[in-house]
Amino acid sequence: MKLSLRTVAFASFIVTSGLIACSSVDRGFEQRETTFSGSDAAPDAPASCEGRKCSRDLHAVLDGCTEAVVETCEPSSGCANGTCVPACDSAAQSHGSIGCSFWTTPPDVVPQADNSCFAAFVANTWSTPVRVTGTYGKNALDLSRSIYRAVATDGAIRYERIEGAIPPGELGIVFLSQAPDRPETKGNSVACPDGVEVAHVGIAVAEHATSIYDAFHLETDAPVSVYSMFPYGGAKSYLPSATLVLPSSSWSTSYVLLDGWKTTESDSFIQIVAESDDTEVRVRPIVDVQPGVNVDAAPRGSVATWRLQRGQVLELMQRDSLAGSLMETSAPVAVFGGTTCPYIPAGVTACDSLHQQIAPVNQWSSRYSAVPYASRRIAADGTSVAESVPWRLVAAQDGTVLTYEPSRPEGAPTVLAASESVTFTTDSIFSVRSQDAAHPIHLSTYMTGARKNSTLGDPDFVNIVADDQFLDRYVSFVDHTYSDSTLTVVRRKDQLGFHDVELDCIGAIGDWKPLGTDGTTEYAWVQVTKNRRGVGACTYGRHEATSNGPFGLYVWGVDSFASYGFPAGAGSRPTSPVQITVR
Repeated sequence: MKLSLRTVAFASFIVTSGLIACSSVDRGFEQRETTFSGSDAAPDAPASCEGRKCSRDLHAVLDGCTEAVVETCEPSSGCANGTCVPACDSAAQSHGSIGCSFWTTPPDVVPQADNSCFAAFVANTWSTPVRVTGTYGKNALDLSRSIYRAVATDGAIRYERIEGAIPPGELGIVFLSQAPDRPETKGNSVACPDGVEVAHVGIAVAEHATSIYDAFHLETDAPVSVYSMFPYGGAKSYLPSATLVLPSSSWSTSYVLLDGWKTTESDSFIQIVAESDDTEVRVRPIVDVQPGVNVDAAPRGSVATWRLQRGQVLELMQRDSLAGSLMETSAPVAVFGGTTCPYIPAGVTACDSLHQQIAPVNQWSSRYSAVPYASRRIAADGTSVAESVPWRLVAAQDGTVLTYEPSRPEGAPTVLAASESVTFTTDSIFSVRSQDAAHPIHLSTYMTGARKNSTLGDPDFVNIVADDQFLDRYVSFVDHTYSDSTLTVVRRKDQLGFHDVELDCIGAIGDWKPLGTDGTTEYAWVQVTKNRRGVGACTYGRHEATSNGPFGLYVWGVDSFASYGFPAGAGSRPTSPVQITVR
């Protein structure tokens, strides 16, 4: 069945300066002159190819016309603006998903699970060993005994502490927190693995209400990618979620707020993380903001203002969704969105937690390839059956015109207003684009509850990476506690055609399928584990995928009434001139 839900955020804003987009004044949107520069993403061909640019992995300076390597940067350096600079400066200027400073927080889950194990994965994609330090709020964390590698031996998993730096190409699991009573693996609580030491003993998100609390901060001396998962090893919690964590160098002051799933059955939440003291947060909510713990209420349509210190999280949690509200801050912030335990679709068991970091609006883009997780539906003869998957599209500008390839899914919108969101369900694989970069959109996908089709898995929420934010290398992790694990891979043709994508456990990925009829995009699914066993040479743990061309990669894991998913990385360079002003 095709389902469609359309919501529009109506508000009045004042635009202070800049080039005003048509019909944007009433909604607080502003277009500014913006220069889009290459980074770890896959940029469109420039109008003029003169000069130099950076390779997607930032390790080399390329000729702007031929893309031949002009200079290979030293291991401690990376490329920025066509020259070699210190590695962390290179990552910061690239506005990518690799960086040297990351803030994260667990989702707000039901109280039965809030004492579980919270972990971050630090993937060293650089060419030198990486040291990791941390804080919780403003307090230093000793991570020296809390970073591990997972090692599979005869089907069992053991954890080896990483002493000192994380080696190049490796992935370190940083066990950040769990409750002081160390929960056992029962009910909805999942403890960290036996023998590991957590950096912080306590419950990070404890109020389960609108409130202010501390975030975790990880710093490295060379660029890395970071993901977080709660609970770690959380299949038996039945409430797991995971997210790609964006470095603070890619943060912004301009956001359309998004949560997980609009529902009357569960509370949704938005988490706003500050890196600078006295950060002013200004939100014009589309619904009333309910009062919380030391957080004042705010009426719909007003300008609500809060002030945060470095390392603090402002969580707005309530039944009435704030998705579509516009936010401007005095200093760059991070935004996470989620829902405590929604049923997707409504009334279909079971519920699960949702959590994703949301990119700022200037990193939204105009084209996305909508390829979900591999279908969980299997026919009697063992063949795969197409699965209907929910999608959500959100626009940042009035008059956003959408086109689809190969055809428009039933229920999918053709025109969106600023802050308008539409959810629809389809079994089609498609791409969607808006008319230009000045009309950026955001796309996310959802997994449905296990009882919808009597399958493994449960509700989940994953951001889709824009085509022009694909990378050429990913280091990711497959959680050991899920029965079935798959990778979704999407590749785009460049000037040299399609490039092989090499996965460490199988070599070149095969069985590519065309997305649509324009010949520009292909996708594939890779089964990594099945029925708790590895498939071929693939198994649980760390995986690396590389290519000479841009591609997207998503990790999915499903078990009985449990699932997680996340994009394994994304370029986050500015791809849209849209900015938001809230006054």
